[in-house]
Amino acid sequence: MTLKARITAIDRFIKGCREDGIYDDLNACCVMAGWDSLAGALTPLKGAAPTNNGLSNYDRGIGIAGDGSSAYLDSNRSGDADDNDDNHVAAYVTASAAANGAVMGNGNSVDGLTQTIEDINSGYFLYRNNSASGVSGLSPGTGLAGSSRNSSSVLSVAGGGEFDTLSLASAGNDSSDINVFARRSSNAPQLYWGGTASFYSIGSSLGSDPATGLAALDARVSTLMADLRAIEETGFDRDAIAYIRAVEAADGAYLETDVKVAINNLVAGLKADGLWDAIGASCLLCGPRTLAGALVPLRGDAPTSYGFVEGDFDRLGLQGDGTSYLDSNRANNADPQDSKHLAVYAATATSAFGVYVGSQFDSVIYRSGSPDLLTRINRGTPFTAVAGAAGATGFLAANRPSLGVTQARAAGTTVTENLDAVRYISDNSLIFATVSSGVVTAISDATLAFYSIGSSLDLAKLDSHITDYVTAIGAAI
Repeated sequence: MTLKARITAIDRFIKGCREDGIYDDLNACCVMAGWDSLAGALTPLKGAAPTNNGLSNYDRGIGIAGDGSSAYLDSNRSGDADDNDDNHVAAYVTASAAANGAVMGNGNSVDGLTQTIEDINSGYFLYRNNSASGVSGLSPGTGLAGSSRNSSSVLSVAGGGEFDTLSLASAGNDSSDINVFARRSSNAPQLYWGGTASFYSIGSSLGSDPATGLAALDARVSTLMADLRAIEETGFDRDAIAYIRAVEAADGAYLETDVKVAINNLVAGLKADGLWDAIGASCLLCGPRTLAGALVPLRGDAPTSYGFVEGDFDRLGLQGDGTSYLDSNRANNADPQDSKHLAVYAATATSAFGVYVGSQFDSVIYRSGSPDLLTRINRGTPFTAVAGAAGATGFLAANRPSLGVTQARAAGTTVTENLDAVRYISDNSLIFATVSSGVVTAISDATLAFYSIGSSLDLAKLDSHITDYVTAIGAAI
């Protein structure tokens, strides 16, 4: 079934390109996603097979990732195989790089002529097309990065889903091979690119109008990618897919197949164990590529960030600094007084004093000078404590299953006590902090990979699903 679906997707792509009058212009072309192996991804759709020089990071859902330092493809198509004023180069970017690099191209240090697309870290693509000088424009992002010309004076370009026509005179072409994930200069690769691409093509100008041809190629490859990704996502939960798409939009890049599988398994598992509807507000603070992606809510409203910057986030969690925090935008009394939970996954514990999640000190998970992890749900003193767990990492939670019972969980242990709910405040729950007398306080320096706020649920089951998810993300990236 999967093979038949892939064949159907490729057939749809080829027929579409022929309808658009651009298929004959794809003289060297690889579809670098959708296949079970890197060898499959490097099997040419048209033209010569590329030579792989060190690339090994392949994901069938998003393509091949460059390493930004030494790995590249030699397309085995020379820059002068297509006419000086009748050519194109294009690659479909699924994730931009963190550092400057050439998506593809060639060049010669003697005459300065180059045919390149460069991903510039400061936020734009730089294009050269059989010219010594370059022109910039269009922001990097997912979609086709390309240039095409059928004129000696103007160049049509694509990048990040946008298209433009720029003035750039041609001055002759270069005979060196066009590289992908680097550009070739003085017969050696340089400007290695660390981004990810799922397609490349080299050839003549795309139809009679290069700008229209680039837009058509972008649309056809986008459809192909959507078809191939849909094959990978067959059977996924619809809420998992909606969350994945929202994260990818915030990240400006596609998520890897194994990350998507981990998300789907989490959502499906939460639903199977009857936990999903009890989660009123939640973020997966590990797995997405960017801070913006991590703050896309799995459930409920998006949090408001106070002080966090991109450098505080990596794909394994969000690092607190003792001054930054999140407002969950979920009021404590959004859940019943006798049915409420708070939960986080701490990749690293807060130092001797700090709150993981809290609404004042009445609904809170907290570390003080005590050797115990302290929790409350809708009451003042005393705390429900997990003995000796003040510095525990992993899943930490508090729960109130009824008006007279509270629970706390850390280090795989749940403690249950008979403590009435006697407070029911309306303050929002904060992550990494709480509020006391109107002042944000006890701000944590923990690293958190997850938080959840909602009505009562089974803490052991939630612990199992979140721990499995965090473990899966660690293996995936």
